[in-house]
Amino acid sequence: MTVKNRLYVVSVGPGDAEQLTLAAGRILKTSDCLVLAKRHLPLAGGHGNVELMGSRPVEAFPMIERRLSKGSVAVAVSGDAGVFSLLPRLREHFSDLDITVIPGVSSLQSLSAALCETWEDAEIVSVHGRDVSPSKVAGIVAHNRKTVFFCGPDRDPAWLCRVLTERGMNDLEVAVGERLSCPDGRVVRGSPSDLCGRVFDALSVVRVRNPEPLPPFPSRPEDEEFLRSGESARIPMTRGEVRTIVLDQLRLTPDSVVWDIGAGTGSVSVACARLCPWGDVHAVERSEDAAALLRRNREKFGAYNLWVHEGNAASLLRSLPRPTHVFVGGSGGELRRILEHVGGLGKLDQFGKSIRVVVSGVTLETICVAHEVLCGADFRGPDVLQVAVSRSRVVGNSVIMAAQNPVTLLSAWTRGGVES
Repeated sequence: MTVKNRLYVVSVGPGDAEQLTLAAGRILKTSDCLVLAKRHLPLAGGHGNVELMGSRPVEAFPMIERRLSKGSVAVAVSGDAGVFSLLPRLREHFSDLDITVIPGVSSLQSLSAALCETWEDAEIVSVHGRDVSPSKVAGIVAHNRKTVFFCGPDRDPAWLCRVLTERGMNDLEVAVGERLSCPDGRVVRGSPSDLCGRVFDALSVVRVRNPEPLPPFPSRPEDEEFLRSGESARIPMTRGEVRTIVLDQLRLTPDSVVWDIGAGTGSVSVACARLCPWGDVHAVERSEDAAALLRRNREKFGAYNLWVHEGNAASLLRSLPRPTHVFVGGSGGELRRILEHVGGLGKLDQFGKSIRVVVSGVTLETICVAHEVLCGADFRGPDVLQVAVSRSRVVGNSVIMAAQNPVTLLSAWTRGGVES
């Protein structure tokens, strides 16, 4: 029997009455008031006191409070209350109550059973009603052998498969479970490109298997790892020692959106892509040969979140997503226009994060222009760092330290936002 004025959170499983536990069925039957979504009405069993929750369950909380003043209330939640359910919000709102939770069968368990698989090795993610970016979805899949997604109306299985297809991640096995345990339930398998055009139930659960996941903490690539031979050896590359300091100056986060302007070989682009698994890197390169080399290195390193844009930087930037970080390794004589454009973006977004800008300069002309603009009204916190590297070289029977060309790194934040 239920306890008077007690709030019960009842896990009703994937939907079919046969998946309802005996304990859950007993609480649903004996509670004074039953609160559930319309799709769960068949589980009410003719209960004489039922309240329906709408698309925003939290709006039902005042009604639940009124019902609790008169007797026990059972709130039905899909699957198991411990897996992406309404339970955390109920606990927060009714923090002064002793809540009783009845566990159940989750759709995660149902899909794993249908696939004859275990799920303890899966990364579990919900995109139902959550603002999970496409980049984060791709990053999670790329770094895990098995990922399970709880989908919703705004991010259904087809959306998930489109995200993976657009990033060239088609060597994956996707399994979509719809209305599991119900008579019309089904499991559909295929690659992302096979399934991205299909229509699925919005509340499906999806398992993605990645046979070759990326390591969780990828090392920074070494110079010799990049494809760069023959004619392509003349394409500029930011060397390892300087690249490490550039990355330190950029102050990247896992979800950064990076512009690498004048990307050359792509050494900075690839390194940023590895360090920002939930973000995107947009490499801009005007040289056709360099852009082709960039694409080859993107494929070699499996940089699913690296996008190559071929053409003049000043004309391309307006079509790119707003960056959080900008590195300018080469500007083709348009450095002032590029930096003024980035500074203007900062002014337009007064409440967002400031954009971090780093410019690599070798010539005095580049250094002077960058210093002038970054010390201007659109930027704050300008800083200048010169990097001088020497490498050992054998001369006869001796080893000397041969100096490389010094590189000057100029950095600043845009005004108009908060420091990220």
